[in-house]
Amino acid sequence: MRVLDLEYCPVLHSACMGNLLQLRYLGLNHGGFKDLPVEIGKLKLLQTLDIKGTSIKNLPSSVVQLRRLMCLHVGMHMNLPYGICNLTSLEVLCGVTVGKISSWNSNCHLAKELGHLTKLRVLRFQWGQLDESLCEALVESLNNLHNLEILDSSVALNCRPHVDLMSGGWVPPLKLRSLCFDVAHCSFLTLPAWINPSSLHAISRLIISLEKVRPEDVQIVGMLPALRYLHIWGGRGGTKVLGVDVVEMFVVSPDSFQCATDCYFNRFTVAPSMFPRGAAPKLKRLQFTFSARWIARGDFDLGMGHLPSLEYVSASVYKDGATDTEVKEAKAALVAAANAHPNRPILHMYKPEAWKKIYKALHL
Repeated sequence: MRVLDLEYCPVLHSACMGNLLQLRYLGLNHGGFKDLPVEIGKLKLLQTLDIKGTSIKNLPSSVVQLRRLMCLHVGMHMNLPYGICNLTSLEVLCGVTVGKISSWNSNCHLAKELGHLTKLRVLRFQWGQLDESLCEALVESLNNLHNLEILDSSVALNCRPHVDLMSGGWVPPLKLRSLCFDVAHCSFLTLPAWINPSSLHAISRLIISLEKVRPEDVQIVGMLPALRYLHIWGGRGGTKVLGVDVVEMFVVSPDSFQCATDCYFNRFTVAPSMFPRGAAPKLKRLQFTFSARWIARGDFDLGMGHLPSLEYVSASVYKDGATDTEVKEAKAALVAAANAHPNRPILHMYKPEAWKKIYKALHL
């Protein structure tokens, strides 16, 4: 038997798995399994082990004997044994927590061991509790992963990582195509210097949270040559009502966002008019926030006819001291702008309270 997939399988006795010596793929994800047998180390030909969504808390130390293992999918709550650095054939590692998240879960050793997995192409991990020295060790390990193409980072509840250490200490690999940070807790103070066209020339997907978003940041991101999907979440230093940072009106250059199809700007103010003719020619989905008062004063242009590929627009109109009449006028102006577009894009308007609830939910 080469493949054994027991996804969503109820609890079974797993001891016999150690006898399947020709096994290449073992999938137990979302099954009722509570442990892995020590005999798992006998599966010398195993290439994929998927145990996410199970009740398994501790991986046996024999796992580190699986030297041909290429893909390992675990759960954020799992303890990984010392010696994971020996799995040098790993190309995909997903679901691991680096650091401590409970009295019985401590993966602090992974901060240093990850640096030995130099064949990794995909890494999805969660920051646990790490002191500053271990955070620096983790960043150093990430610098050794020159083959990374996808890096996703989230944060365990009640943990506040020193993620800003990556601003100056991390050099992204040249092959990186997707970079995603947990927008609720992985917030950089400002745009890291390594986010620029020369460092991220292959990046096509970027999700990031910044405490302060400046106009020049949007311009820099817009010049990433392969960028298709962008989600920027502003920080918490904005207005009293919604925490929306007001970025002064600006316009990006006509040669920016050339490949972008999806742009989502949350908690800071931009407008479709920031894209001049020639910019964002492939943009299909746009999300933004604006103040009703700006429409009432005539300071805000909602025109979007210069975005030829637009299909979907979602926007939030926040009051910010405006009257109910001004809010209605602002919404009407948005509807008129969408209807005036040749494509008649689908328009969805969020209530300001919805943004506030979303933000609170993300920051529990």
